[in-house]
Amino acid sequence: MSSGITTWRSRREAALRASWWLPLLLLVASDYKLRRRASDQAISGSADPFIFLELGVYLAVGCYLLVRLRPTLRNHAVMVWTAGYLLAAAVSTLYAPFPVFALVRGVQLVIILLALLQFVHDADLAVMRRLVHGYVVLTTASIAIGLAYVAPQTGEQIGRFTWLFTHSVVAGAMLAASVVILFGMWLTHRTAGLPWARWAYGVLLVVHVVALMQTRTRGSIGSAVVAIVIITLLWLDAKGARDLFIAGSMLVTLIALTAAGPIVTYLLRNSDFEQLVSLNRRTDLWALAIEMFAERPLIGFGFTSTRGLFLERTSLGGAHNAYVNVLVDLGLVGLFWWGGLVALTVVHIGRLRRRVRRERGLEALTFDALTMTGLMACMLINALTAEYLAGGVGAAAMLLYLVGAWVVIAGDAADSVVTERRLFPRAARPPATSPVGTAPAPGPSGR
Repeated sequence: MSSGITTWRSRREAALRASWWLPLLLLVASDYKLRRRASDQAISGSADPFIFLELGVYLAVGCYLLVRLRPTLRNHAVMVWTAGYLLAAAVSTLYAPFPVFALVRGVQLVIILLALLQFVHDADLAVMRRLVHGYVVLTTASIAIGLAYVAPQTGEQIGRFTWLFTHSVVAGAMLAASVVILFGMWLTHRTAGLPWARWAYGVLLVVHVVALMQTRTRGSIGSAVVAIVIITLLWLDAKGARDLFIAGSMLVTLIALTAAGPIVTYLLRNSDFEQLVSLNRRTDLWALAIEMFAERPLIGFGFTSTRGLFLERTSLGGAHNAYVNVLVDLGLVGLFWWGGLVALTVVHIGRLRRRVRRERGLEALTFDALTMTGLMACMLINALTAEYLAGGVGAAAMLLYLVGAWVVIAGDAADSVVTERRLFPRAARPPATSPVGTAPAPGPSGR
């Protein structure tokens, strides 16, 4: 038995664990739009061929999971809270004010839960990393589609990059996540045991950054920048952090002196002062949401209700804030489950990062710990101005669930190394050469 963490498997080995691609399939079915549809059509429960296609994908995945695989709940706090939130949201659709739309979403939530449970049951770190690479490939292909075909745009969407008929805010959130992932891959490449050359991750990172900027989605851009700064500061030692601060200050000063005008114009996006002060009038929506929460504070109005209620009162389909959306949809009960899921995921990521720093043999998990930290920071900041993280179904919500699954799987990998070192102390010494896809264990001195 050789010491180390298996960080990558061949395509044939990964194919044996068929559930790894199911979350990506559900993500595509939910958020890749092939036509533009008015919000009132969605909440009214009216269907078209594309709705039937989306539901058909979900039902096929659900039947496959129940008949062939039969998922079981993993006894881990993060997975328990994931299941609790998804089931609480699904049950709340029974009293939602727009029953057809809500019940469809409820069924989708249950199928997502089944896919997540099966994925955590089947996957190890190598399979998890294959899924992360699959997400990068998906977003890269989406960029290519967006360049090849520009769908008709209206209103504030004019001139903003996206693909097919996907909303630019959704595209921005997906690209922000892929930028954070690619930056983590590029930064930690030496110890991570990743399958592609470092320059490939660097090239993809540049492409994704440019695409993200072209979405002109300020929340996603800002959250990605903050996440990258956090990852970098955690990666560097104290001296390196000081050097980075000095160099960064000089760079910011230089940019401010030479390019402040164009940058400000870009960020303003033709907004007037009133729009800027109110975060493009989001504060008005949040004030209304607090009033609605006060009407039903315990269980809320039911999952998906914010979309219809805000559409009726403001002509906008949501509170544009994930935290507020949870309160209106699910009340304090939903906040207990959703907030608990977020908090537990953050806590376990922190524990993993401390283990990676202190314990021998876990250097390969540096990429996982830092990237998950950056992703959570990115998503939680972006959730201040976009509701998708609490949307239950869709890319942002799926990424939240997958980060939770990731920290569980990475924790298992860390436990296996520690257990192996205790059972086979001689095998824990670093081999002269490491097999492809296996990160070597460090010497006695650690990092």
